[in-house]
Amino acid sequence: MPGKFINLGDVKDYDTAIKETGYGRFHYEILAVSAMSILCMGFQNGLSSYVFPAAQCDLSFTSFELGIINMAFMIGGVASCFLWGALADNLGRRKILVVTHLLDAIITLVCSLLPTTANLLVCRFLNGFLIGGPGSIIFTYVAEFQPPKLRTPVVCGCGIFFTLSWLLLPLLAYFILPLQGVTWDLGGVIFFSPWRLFLVILAVPELLTALWILKMPESPKFLLAKGSHAKSLLILRKIYALNSGREQDSFPVKNLIADAKPTPGSSKVVCQSKTMRVLKVMKEQMRSLFQPPLLLVTALTCAVMFANMFGMFGLGLWLPEIFVRFDQFEKLHPNATPSITELSGIVQVKNASCETTFDASVTFNTVVISSSSLVFNLVCSILATKLHFKVIPLITMLMGGATSVSIYFLTSSLQNLVVASLFQASMITANITIGSIAVELFPTKVVGLALCFVMCAGRFGAMASSFLFGYFMDSQCEIPIFVVGVVVLLGGLLCFLVPRKAKGHTTARSLSLTSGIEVATLSGYDVKFR
Repeated sequence: MPGKFINLGDVKDYDTAIKETGYGRFHYEILAVSAMSILCMGFQNGLSSYVFPAAQCDLSFTSFELGIINMAFMIGGVASCFLWGALADNLGRRKILVVTHLLDAIITLVCSLLPTTANLLVCRFLNGFLIGGPGSIIFTYVAEFQPPKLRTPVVCGCGIFFTLSWLLLPLLAYFILPLQGVTWDLGGVIFFSPWRLFLVILAVPELLTALWILKMPESPKFLLAKGSHAKSLLILRKIYALNSGREQDSFPVKNLIADAKPTPGSSKVVCQSKTMRVLKVMKEQMRSLFQPPLLLVTALTCAVMFANMFGMFGLGLWLPEIFVRFDQFEKLHPNATPSITELSGIVQVKNASCETTFDASVTFNTVVISSSSLVFNLVCSILATKLHFKVIPLITMLMGGATSVSIYFLTSSLQNLVVASLFQASMITANITIGSIAVELFPTKVVGLALCFVMCAGRFGAMASSFLFGYFMDSQCEIPIFVVGVVVLLGGLLCFLVPRKAKGHTTARSLSLTSGIEVATLSGYDVKFR
């Protein structure tokens, strides 16, 4: 039965439609809620550097056990990475973000009350399992509300808040962890102490973030890709009204056209339960990522992220520990020149004193590193508007590899501060921009799952380096430092091979809407060409 004919000018692809909404109040709010989500994600990823060294007096674990706790967090992320991406591509970005943030906050609160190392290990596994959702999805969510020219700069700019979280953590730790009036000792068991209070405080913003995302709309690009043209258009009209202050009916786009290339298996109509349909689509989406034309992109982005997180969550998480050992060595030997190898023997001095204190110089160094990363990330987000999306990760990965190797040759705290600042800034910026590569190269219907594969590869790298540093930090800490340098440099070199655009990645933006083509609209704003 023929549909109603409309003017071709009424039909717009998604990129054109999102540009027509303007840029204003709604976009600022979506950036703010995404910033909160990324801050919470950064808190969870970085708290191990501050909370668990402070907890060693309560729970009596070694550097190796600390490495195992860090690994538990990463294992949780690996265990869930495919789940969240596939669910986000089938059920929606917003639902997954709300559920994962809410549950992660609850687990963090529970973690603050548990009395043993084994309990802590389980909680960190669950934290990693849940925070993997926002870690893989939030950048896709915020990018899909942006006009094409702003997607990469906005994703890169959002990385500022991940960096900001690593700036706030040492400041919070400096004021909270040395507190003496919040320790409750019940029957010889320390039931509550400052590091537990620290966990409670970090859980509060995550609860607020879950509630905030609950009032935000689903990604209209996701809805369009799933065939919900009417819902997608309704959200775009609301965005237009919020940004412009005009009535929704004045939105110039009346009909939307989805991507030209369907998701594998989406054209088949079968009588199955919703669960079976979702699982079947997930299977087809996974298969498409490991077949041409997406195979090369999947392999490269996964390898680069592995290298990045191998350095970022290996050496990056142990930098405060290295600062502490430099500081203690200089106090014990004021006129001596320390080397990385000599710092391995400081562990006995550290464990001999069971006080939760933070030296002001060590905290200052950590704040300087995070502030440098913040400025570096801001500059790169501005440059992202002028450079190809693979240039920044390429340069920052090479810089990170070179600086990590140079740490072995340092002989003073000042040298360590300068090099560590460059390393952390380059690694965090690279981590965010590698995600922007995935957003650019993968089709909308599989980008959530693709990002989860990429993050999974990164978490494997983080797990490997956490184990490596935990095992060698007290004996031969030069070994993991050199390994990090080599791996990160190789990851940087792989950035040369990232394509400018995935072959066969056809979107509605590339369709030629030649005048005179007849367009028929069916129910739900489905558009067909003949």
